Amino acid sequence: MISQSAPSTDPAALAPNRVGLGGLSVEHLFFAYDEQKITLEDISLTVPEGEFICLLGSSGCGKTTLLRLLAGLERPAGGRILWRGRPVRGPSPDRGIVFQEYGLFPWYRLRDNVALAVEKVSPGASKAEIRERAEDYLGMVGLHDAAQKYPHELSGGMRQRGAIARTLALGSPVLLMDEPFGALDPVNRIRLQELLLDIWSASSPRRTVVFVTHDVDEAIFLGDRVVVLGSTPGRIIGEIRVEFLRPRHVEALYALDSFRELRSEIGAYYHRDARRQLAQGSVVVSQQEGI
Repeated sequence: MISQSAPSTDPAALAPNRVGLGGLSVEHLFFAYDEQKITLEDISLTVPEGEFICLLGSSGCGKTTLLRLLAGLERPAGGRILWRGRPVRGPSPDRGIVFQEYGLFPWYRLRDNVALAVEKVSPGASKAEIRERAEDYLGMVGLHDAAQKYPHELSGGMRQRGAIARTLALGSPVLLMDEPFGALDPVNRIRLQELLLDIWSASSPRRTVVFVTHDVDEAIFLGDRVVVLGSTPGRIIGEIRVEFLRPRHVEALYALDSFRELRSEIGAYYHRDARRQLAQGSVVVSQQEGI
């Protein structure tokens, strides 16, 4: 794809993302919630350290299931998942996860919610150190002034920023994000997309991010690469490298002809998958009708 023209002249700012070796590796993964229906079929995927990938697909294609497998919250029926060459056998602070539901404890103030994560990774820290670090993470997401508020006193966007701060406090080199902005209004959604990119770009080394979405524009804006899942059963039907330079700006990016071309290219995978499902459905109907 044609690279986006960026306003900055700083060579470091204009450089494409450099990713490291190792990272996440998914090898011939199969998963089924029951023996009658395979949810994910023969998924193989490599995510180098520091890469930001977006998992894109329609509802029911297994995006969230794949993310739960990467987090160690589910066990595969076949194949394996590796992080830095070691098998993933269960949850770990190495892989922090942010769900669409905020998951904040309503009986704790926002700072205390984040402090729980700090305590988990630094059990020997003093209360003052834990409080200070929790406030630092809230500051990263622009919520320092809301530290004493309870979740019910916050807007949806603020609660999601709080959930992100809590996950960042784990210090996880991997961030797994399940449609974290899907329930937000368009303005807050763009603000949090930009905030996420700012935090990711500023981290050294950069975290590895696997971001689930069903929004094509969001996937292109955020990702180094877009991985498209087809459904019934879920499998990878396309991998597209996003070559727009960083930093990216929504207004400038959306105005580019090359952005619209890439959106159409990704959309074509959806259309082909929908036609395949329709054809399969037609075969089933014909058999049922005895044709």
